[in-house]
Amino acid sequence: MASLKNLIKEYEIKNVVNYLRKSRQDEDRERKTGEDTLHEQKKLMDRVLADYGIPYEQRPEIGSGDKIATRPVFQQVIEDIKMEKYDAIAVKEISRMGRGSYTDMGIIYDLIQDKRLFIITPWKVYDPTNNTDLRQIRFELFMSREEFETTRERLTGGRYNAALEGKWVAGRSPFGYDYDSNTKHLVINEKQAEVIRSVYDFYLNGIIQDNGKRKLVQFKALSTYLNRLGIKSPAGKDWSYIAVQRILLNDLYTGTLRFNTKMTTADGQRVPRPENEHVVVKDAHEAIIDQDMWDKVQDRMNKRESVPHNKLDFNVSELASLCRCVKCGKKMIRQYSTQHYQKADGSKSIYHKEFLWCTINGCTFVKYRNVEEDLLETLRILGELDNKSFKAQMDMLAVKKESKGTISQADIQKSIDMRKGELERRMKFIFEKYEAGIYTDEMFLERKAEIEKEKDGLKNLHVEVPGVETTEDIDIEAAKQNIKSILETYKVTDHKSDKNAILRSIFDHVDIEILEKGRGRRPAKLKLTPYLKLSFLAQKTV
Repeated sequence: MASLKNLIKEYEIKNVVNYLRKSRQDEDRERKTGEDTLHEQKKLMDRVLADYGIPYEQRPEIGSGDKIATRPVFQQVIEDIKMEKYDAIAVKEISRMGRGSYTDMGIIYDLIQDKRLFIITPWKVYDPTNNTDLRQIRFELFMSREEFETTRERLTGGRYNAALEGKWVAGRSPFGYDYDSNTKHLVINEKQAEVIRSVYDFYLNGIIQDNGKRKLVQFKALSTYLNRLGIKSPAGKDWSYIAVQRILLNDLYTGTLRFNTKMTTADGQRVPRPENEHVVVKDAHEAIIDQDMWDKVQDRMNKRESVPHNKLDFNVSELASLCRCVKCGKKMIRQYSTQHYQKADGSKSIYHKEFLWCTINGCTFVKYRNVEEDLLETLRILGELDNKSFKAQMDMLAVKKESKGTISQADIQKSIDMRKGELERRMKFIFEKYEAGIYTDEMFLERKAEIEKEKDGLKNLHVEVPGVETTEDIDIEAAKQNIKSILETYKVTDHKSDKNAILRSIFDHVDIEILEKGRGRRPAKLKLTPYLKLSFLAQKTV
């Protein structure tokens, strides 16, 4: 050890980063013995580095990915080394830095050379200016890569052969089944299987109404029905229409096993895996849904009633992109549907349901036309105010536009920071699932790429808060006349998109709050806070 100490002094190494990462062997040992191998690695490196008497910072990697792309801690270490924060990197073995792709090996090797980065292991200090040490580094990186490829071939080949035999090799057992560790096959979990059978039955034969009759419904209505019955989804939460759809499309429940069918990577892009690489085994395990029911369900999904494109209304609605929910801050959207009723005399009537909602269950939900009428009434009242009251109202709106919390710079930054924190928690979560073997490589990389894309977007985000418009130069009489002209034009306009353009020309946005919920025929009591575009009102004519 004395000679190593002398080398440290000779090289004048002052700042060291100690990178800690589990190997696959460490993970195997942990599963068998329950040991914390990362803690053991830390103790070893503490003894080594403390004896050198130089400052060091430890960076433990939570996950255990072989590629740099799956190790966020090492990515940050690389950035810090590029900024010349450290003179050396300490690792238990050179292979701990990377053994994934040859591209990763090149990145690591170039970094060692370009930044004259010393490598400290418990047994040797590698000098980047020494050709013999560089040769040894190249050899260590190459051998670790070859070992990785051999291990992967053995594991992948084993899983592939097991899948061909109908054995379950895709991690945690799917909802509806348990994993039999003796046979390596899936066996039915009767309690969960009853839920699967109910979903198929309700979709194919209809949900049961109060009168005992069956009614055919689609995914969304079925998810609502299941929630009303108190049946939990596979995730243990309320059902969504997507969860219903996934179960109805999964032929696993007919006894079919599929393996190696996920997306793959080619030239850095996610692409579908060729079908000749798929493993599909019929009757691999006992079926929960018989083939006849499966075929009928698929047939019904393929023949779902749809409205012809020439009958769809693609026009922008009157209040599009204008209204915002005060409770949750989301923009509110229009929801329209019709409900058919049969009267006592046998005749049929159609009830048109049109609402504004903010897409969050249990939040704000108001009648569409009530909001439209209230907005027009607000404009009418404004146009009839005396000049002093009109000016005061405009000043109040301008002050509100400046001070309302949702558009202050501080709150915008706070929201961005909160979102960053949430993304970090999601990243930690997927690393934990990957480490536990719940996520495959493809699933992990796909989810990681999504999070990193959003993080990059937040990193480059720069939001400018608009300044407050002033009312000093507004010709009040002209502004009031503009409002009257707007109301008259709106009244005689037939097209919804034109009406939306009129409203958007004068309103920046409208905050909506429910003060009192509606009862029976009595509508809800709303508070509408409109923010007007004062620059438009300042125009001499409309």
